[in-house]
Amino acid sequence: MLALFLGTASLPHILIRYYTVKSQKDARKSTIIAIAAIGGFYVLTLFMGLGAAVNGVLDVESSNMSGPLLAKAFGVGLFSIISAIAFATILGTVSGLIVASSGAIAHDLIDRYMGKDLGDAGKVRAGKIAAFAVGVVAIILGISFKGMNVSFLVGWAFAVAASANLPAILMKLFWKKTTAKGIAWSIVTGIISALGIILTSPTMWDRYGLDKADAPHLLDNPAIISFTLALVTLVIVSLATQKDNEKLVEA
Repeated sequence: MLALFLGTASLPHILIRYYTVKSQKDARKSTIIAIAAIGGFYVLTLFMGLGAAVNGVLDVESSNMSGPLLAKAFGVGLFSIISAIAFATILGTVSGLIVASSGAIAHDLIDRYMGKDLGDAGKVRAGKIAAFAVGVVAIILGISFKGMNVSFLVGWAFAVAASANLPAILMKLFWKKTTAKGIAWSIVTGIISALGIILTSPTMWDRYGLDKADAPHLLDNPAIISFTLALVTLVIVSLATQKDNEKLVEA
């Protein structure tokens, strides 16, 4: 639940709102409204799952499709509509993430960070290659995790998002001493710690064909550790780099 709660504030739906506001005040207001709307949706999913379980159409131990199965209990027509909406939502989400990933790789990583001047045509070509590569990796991961509970996997994704993005978002909006280096180290710490905990979790140990009892720790979701580490890292690094930040402002 912690991962879902914190991860909601780190979704692309939230992050993109910072490109459409004029000030920090508007950003805070926009963020709160978006989180409230998405949070309301998550509350509704609880009732959908409960309704599916009560109607006997959901196996709580193995089934992932509570929404469509609940709709099917009311008739084929509603089931068809819900299934179509779910399919369209999946396509929209996947395409959006692929475009965002390819854009980040082509523009931010290759052009800005690596300093390679690709030109407009080169960026488009790099973006297409990156999109294809991201899609292939996603397909491989999807096949590898076939059969796992979707909600559980969503919790992992939200935990990584919360660990990498949320500390930077919160502190940038509400703490004036936040520095660029603090944000950078926070993101790196959040990603590495979250992925590290996930890859050494009992669930992954079982996927490796090993005994769960031999896993290095008992955590299946890293949010409580990785988010805290990222937040603490941001505060410490920001406090340690205040002079650099002051020099940058003066320049």
